[in-house]
Amino acid sequence: MINAYPQHHRFSFTGQGSRYFGIWAVNIILTILTFGLYYPWAKAAVRKYLWNETTLDGDPFVYHGTGKEMFRGFIIAYGMIFALFAMAYFFPMAILMLYIGLILLGPIAIFGAWRYRLSRTSWRGIFFSFRGNLTDFVKLYFKNIFLTIITLGIYGSWMRVNIMKYLLSHSQFGQYKLDFRGTGGELFGINIAGLILTIVTLYIYLPWYIANSFNFTIDNTEIEEEDGIVSTLKSTLTGGSTFYIFVTNALMVMFTFGLAFPWAAMRGQKLFTESVNVHDEVDLENLKQDSEDYRDATGDDLLDILDIDLV
Repeated sequence: MINAYPQHHRFSFTGQGSRYFGIWAVNIILTILTFGLYYPWAKAAVRKYLWNETTLDGDPFVYHGTGKEMFRGFIIAYGMIFALFAMAYFFPMAILMLYIGLILLGPIAIFGAWRYRLSRTSWRGIFFSFRGNLTDFVKLYFKNIFLTIITLGIYGSWMRVNIMKYLLSHSQFGQYKLDFRGTGGELFGINIAGLILTIVTLYIYLPWYIANSFNFTIDNTEIEEEDGIVSTLKSTLTGGSTFYIFVTNALMVMFTFGLAFPWAAMRGQKLFTESVNVHDEVDLENLKQDSEDYRDATGDDLLDILDIDLV
């Protein structure tokens, strides 16, 4: 029997340093001139370019988020942070509430950012979507935070995996469901080996650690079709290629006093993007629209303010 579609669907990245330099330079200038107010539009411009230059089977992804949406979220996010600090300033006895409030904003930021970014991303006109419940996610987050604290950080690998499982298992690409099959034990092994070898080799092993962490995330991500067929993503990223890009990018940026940053960024983006392909037989021709319109970027802006990585 002949397959009706290819066994591997490949990602590619066509971004160019020269084009990205223009976006990067304009964003810096306008953000400075507007005392930071242009930042949401700058972020939207970068994402639109990166998404559009990322293709799957030759067709680009499209980012539909706008600076206006992000600016509204930007104002709300900073308003929430300001309100917490103002409460602590005028009512010193409420300092505990400040810390509780800041901690509570963590899961809200992750949940909102994930939902916003997925819902504003499409491929061939088909949007991603997120169907999670905020209350359930907050409970999961704080349960895992508690276990991580009482185990002095050891449970952190399991926490990361549990959060990733929740986010992906409630996400869809059209009508296809996503999932994550990785385990905390596997990630813990990667983290322990990476930490020890990075220290012992005076950080020379760091690119291999980054590659192993990236491969863990990609290789354990699944796509399930309506008929139950499950396909997996596959990464071919190696520590050697990561090491080469990191070293050459660092030299480029250092010897150009930072001006080569856009070229370095595009080289890194290309390496990571093109190492990913969709394994097995997922039928991308059968995708159908099955998502809701969601435009609240508050969580996305909170994530930036709190400097939290989106897992």
